[in-house]
Amino acid sequence: MTRADLADPAASQVVLIGATTYSHLPPLPAVAGNVSSLAEALRDEALWGLPAENCHVVLDEASPREVGRTIRTAAAAVGEGGLLLIYYAGHGLIDPINGQLILALAECEPEVPDEAGLPYDWIGRALAGSAATRRAVILDCCYAGRADNLMSAAQGGTDEVADVAELDRTCLFVSAPSNRRAAAPEGEPYTAFTGELLRVLRDGVPGGEPVLTMAAIWRRVRTALTARGFERPELRERNAGGSFGLVRNAALSKENLAGVVLRAGRGVADRDLAGGRILVLAHDETGAAGIDLYGHPAPLPDEFTPAWREQLSDPVVRYGGPVARDGYIALARLWPTLPPPPRFRPIKDRLGVLSLTAPPDELRHTFAWVRVFSGYFGWAPGELESYLDGGVLVRTHEGIADLRGDL
Repeated sequence: MTRADLADPAASQVVLIGATTYSHLPPLPAVAGNVSSLAEALRDEALWGLPAENCHVVLDEASPREVGRTIRTAAAAVGEGGLLLIYYAGHGLIDPINGQLILALAECEPEVPDEAGLPYDWIGRALAGSAATRRAVILDCCYAGRADNLMSAAQGGTDEVADVAELDRTCLFVSAPSNRRAAAPEGEPYTAFTGELLRVLRDGVPGGEPVLTMAAIWRRVRTALTARGFERPELRERNAGGSFGLVRNAALSKENLAGVVLRAGRGVADRDLAGGRILVLAHDETGAAGIDLYGHPAPLPDEFTPAWREQLSDPVVRYGGPVARDGYIALARLWPTLPPPPRFRPIKDRLGVLSLTAPPDELRHTFAWVRVFSGYFGWAPGELESYLDGGVLVRTHEGIADLRGDL
């Protein structure tokens, strides 16, 4: 694909596996925070919106068979356009006999890891048998535990872990700290690798693309970990496995679009959007609202008094959008150097929304113009960003003064 897009969350399946307590290895309490916060981020509507029932959290399960069954069930349930994502955080061990990567569970013993651990080959088999066209594995682990509550390894580095775990057509994102003590910093809520991963998912990449690909996330995490003196994580991909999108770019979503003018993207057939210029009136974490600046005009209703009619630039009410058609919004531009009066909410620069409860006699010589609209466009949290990501709406890069008429 030429432009990264998001997998359909309703058709996707995610399994998040974490091991915090062990009988024969040091505990890893930060892993619990890893799993719960990663689940929260992936379920966030503004980032991806994975349904809760499609997110399977497996924390401190001692039975490899039960973990494997959860993975196989999820792999078989991925629908068309969906993503299969498997995440593991805990101790990673290497089988001394065959060199296979073993994901350590509660009763795993370092000398015989295959007896109570989860062989990575089980994950590989489940992924290979899945119909999912987008598959990703994220491993926050190492080879063997040390005696001092670290995620560490006795030998090797990230390249060896990746080589052991690699699977065709799957994007593999792996951290395998060797003997760096800060890999699971004491007192921090997350391990170093997953902490940086969560930071990228939550904060996004300023100036980046609307959708963050696995490769873009890896580059950001790698830069942050390297700057902190940790071992660099590795990404393995085949068939462009790192080019599919995981989440929306939160850095763009956090931009306040109030005052921006939008238009329908090419090929959009929605009659409410086509041909219009939508001014965003408000935009925050609760959603967004806007009006069509050039909606179809209609005569002012009788409820507008002569005093109010004198304040309006046009004796008409324009169609602002499909929501709350029986309500009115007054858009106004304040004269330069004048302070905003009461009941005027600025949007951007001198432009704002004027409450129609304001006494019209008090508004004389205050506004360059006032126009009235009926109805508005409303978007739920993250929905406007989704429309922009998908090209349903695009920025015009025009200001109000650049548009036709005397707006």
